[in-house]
Amino acid sequence: MRAFSDEKERSTSLNTKSPSAVWERVTSTMKIPPGSIRSSVFTLVTSTVGSGVLSLPFATSQSGAIPAILLIIGAASTAYFSIWMLLKCSELSAEQGGTACTYQQLAGKCGGLKFLKFTKWVLVINLFGTTVAYMVVIATIVPAAIEAMSSSVDPNAWYLQRWFILLFVVAFIEMPLGLMKEMNALRYTSIIAIFWSLYLTTITIVEYFEMCGDASDDNSPKCFSESFQDERIVWGPTTFAGFAQTVPIMIFAYTCQPNVLPVYLEMSRPSPGRMLRVGRISITICTCIYVAISLFGYLTFTDNVEGDYLLNDYKHHREVLAGGFGLVLSVALCIPLFVHAGRFNIMGGQSSSKSNGVDAPYSQIPEPMESAIFDEVDSMNQDQMNGHSGNHENGTNTWAQYVFNPEVMHYWTTILWLIAAYGIASSIENIAIVIGILGSTTIPIISFVLPTIFMSCLANGRYRLQRYIAIILTIVVCVFCLANLLYQIKDFAGK
Repeated sequence: MRAFSDEKERSTSLNTKSPSAVWERVTSTMKIPPGSIRSSVFTLVTSTVGSGVLSLPFATSQSGAIPAILLIIGAASTAYFSIWMLLKCSELSAEQGGTACTYQQLAGKCGGLKFLKFTKWVLVINLFGTTVAYMVVIATIVPAAIEAMSSSVDPNAWYLQRWFILLFVVAFIEMPLGLMKEMNALRYTSIIAIFWSLYLTTITIVEYFEMCGDASDDNSPKCFSESFQDERIVWGPTTFAGFAQTVPIMIFAYTCQPNVLPVYLEMSRPSPGRMLRVGRISITICTCIYVAISLFGYLTFTDNVEGDYLLNDYKHHREVLAGGFGLVLSVALCIPLFVHAGRFNIMGGQSSSKSNGVDAPYSQIPEPMESAIFDEVDSMNQDQMNGHSGNHENGTNTWAQYVFNPEVMHYWTTILWLIAAYGIASSIENIAIVIGILGSTTIPIISFVLPTIFMSCLANGRYRLQRYIAIILTIVVCVFCLANLLYQIKDFAGK
């Protein structure tokens, strides 16, 4: 596969007074250069660990401790397998002329323009839905944590209302970070997000051991050795309905596929081997976090664990409240990553202009590239300009060229994305609604169905074992996800 352009020399080629030069020197000093394996790992972990972690203890209560741990490991393995399929398909696509470096380009090579459009909007809907889910988490945890900190706080105060909390977060965090032109620019915010994820994991473990065996509290959890003598805690109810609820949550927790190829594109020396290494490290970190939180969060409250386990009664311990605020920060820093990936898909990886000798966003995409998305956008722009050329040729052409200029699209797609997500998240109080829809529809399509189709189309008879494994995994996952969706519809109808 054709290599992307290497990272520019820092000290000799950049003006030391420019912001880009300062940024380059900072990254060099902290030894996390843009496009490095460390930077890519931070970005991928941050975009993976998010709101899904809050439901893992509840998922464990539906399946039992041991089955849940096995399902987490299984979900991690399937996530890595899907990453391998995406990278392998990108490599195989070069045999047809031009390397496909995005979901859309892979879809274009496998099924033409219609399949490309379908894939594009599945990705966009999933990324947008995940943005909404993360905003719902923020709007739920912040007021609950503030109320727990002080009994004198009025829960009806204007500053605790969902609309105000989200407005503040969107205006002062999401919009500035979302407007950044490269995900590499978020690698230091990713460090913050990873820190709080690890902190929350540690606090969940510590709180369990502090609360277990408390003789003064009749509702205190059983100690570790005693818990694993209870077969219901160890093996759970072992029902199909329980597993149907657990599997989509596990899959949602490992949803990183939409960000894999954009991260791959921004690597300084991209290769399938280096990206697979990034995937292995990232998934290992996520698995350690998930096992700890799912197990100890469940053991603390067992069958009474809430869908969002931080809403359980931790007796107003300040360490847990700090963990809640830290998770909010982590989730808030994830949202710009989804905005970037969504914008990347909407724009189809168009190259924006370069200025001041510094590479502009998306400029690392190899040229020439046989991208059906590029052709689609160009055709759309041309049709829009020609459609009005008879009446207002000059004015319309100028307007269309301005609106669909990559630099301008970068801003209006970001702004509209965040405004729409804010409006929806402000009216939804239960994150299970969003996760249930995504976990049973777009996520299995993106994580399993599409990579399996790509692999079947591009392998040309090779990798037969891997293709069979992919087909079996896809069928099993889709059965559980469909069952979960039907159970949710049934519960909703029963209410």
